[in-house]
Amino acid sequence: MGNDNANYEEELPVVKDHDDAHADPAEASEETVRETMDVVAEAARPWRAAETLLVLREQINRAFPTRSKASDGIVGDAAHASRSSDHNPWVIDGNRGVVTAMDITHDPRSGCDANKVVAALHAGRDTRIKYLIWNRRIANSSAIGGVPAWTWRSYSGRNPHDHHFHLSVKPEKSHYDDRDPWHLDGITEAAFGAETEEGIDHDVNAALMALGDAVDEDSPALPHLVALQDALTQLFANYAQDWYPATGSVEAEAAPDFATLKPKYESLFASAQVRADRKCVVAWHVGMIRRGRARYEAVQTATGAPWWFVGIVHAMEAAFSFSGHLHNGDPLSARTVQVPRNRPPTWNPPNDWLSSAIDAITFQGHAHQQDWSLARALYRFEGYNGYGYYAKGIASPYLWSFCNHYTKGKFVRDHQYDANFVSKQCGAAVMLRALIDANEVELPH
Repeated sequence: MGNDNANYEEELPVVKDHDDAHADPAEASEETVRETMDVVAEAARPWRAAETLLVLREQINRAFPTRSKASDGIVGDAAHASRSSDHNPWVIDGNRGVVTAMDITHDPRSGCDANKVVAALHAGRDTRIKYLIWNRRIANSSAIGGVPAWTWRSYSGRNPHDHHFHLSVKPEKSHYDDRDPWHLDGITEAAFGAETEEGIDHDVNAALMALGDAVDEDSPALPHLVALQDALTQLFANYAQDWYPATGSVEAEAAPDFATLKPKYESLFASAQVRADRKCVVAWHVGMIRRGRARYEAVQTATGAPWWFVGIVHAMEAAFSFSGHLHNGDPLSARTVQVPRNRPPTWNPPNDWLSSAIDAITFQGHAHQQDWSLARALYRFEGYNGYGYYAKGIASPYLWSFCNHYTKGKFVRDHQYDANFVSKQCGAAVMLRALIDANEVELPH
């Protein structure tokens, strides 16, 4: 391929607006955004592609002559020009802008398998690479936020990049116009495959070392990951106690008549407003319930209890942990120790969350019920913790914490009430209100 760039504008594929901005969210800077806006302001400026990207594309085309180019792209369209993206010609070389990013279509049927191409580029550690994005992961050639260089991390852009991979090269001319061949030609299928186990171990251990773990960067990573998982499990248990401290049983009191409580539930629910300082936390709860919906629906299939009811109970009783019993959050490694004790009656095997959840819903008498109206659902939620708050003259924090109907007061241990204690747990009714407001739930009338 020659060096004449005169017709690049007409020849190069355009990245459409429905694609993601293709900017590394961890390294986007105000300076980059300003430079991008300068390009927008000078939209008439001619542009060209980085030479090194065209070298790579030519190599890929030679290796896979029948490959699809449906998702190929270099320069961004007009909508891309309104935001930070390496698909914009924001690097200035003389009187021309230079585009330093390229997308290549994933087409395994032709042999152009992005898994393999990206693995080869990632393993080669070419100094021209700024970052790679492929299949919901991103790897940057420099350390980002304490994460070591070249470590794969989750990519949260709205385009998952599962139809093409993205390559950005560095903005220095010595990199973006380097016409040296990329190390792809003649690579065998075996070498062109996924990263080796040793390479994965190296990357994982590098990440662990960045977290302060004393590990050998070339040792097997799995034992370290298992240890880290155990540590995270314990950390979760400790932190959950801050947000979800053990809730004491309320003073023994017979359940009030449902007909008496029904209008109170409906009135409080209609006027409930989330406290401004807790809106973000409530939104997080909604996200967690949405995230676990498929598992909650499996419980619904077995018991008839609505998925949202199961999800809210999961938040209240187990802090969203799928390693704990739905009854009270006790570890799934054995039957429950806290009240209710020794549940499920038959355990190990099975020792899975679904079996425990089905037993919890059934044990509480919520399986195969017909009435799941608002008031009935709130009555069932409150029954998990007890109705003793009516004797204290306050709305139960188990239902109303984080909203305008609750200020303070809680049973901090079994039958021990502290009038000044403020619940740190999001109330069940507040979560339900948020789910309805988010159009996730529609209750029967």
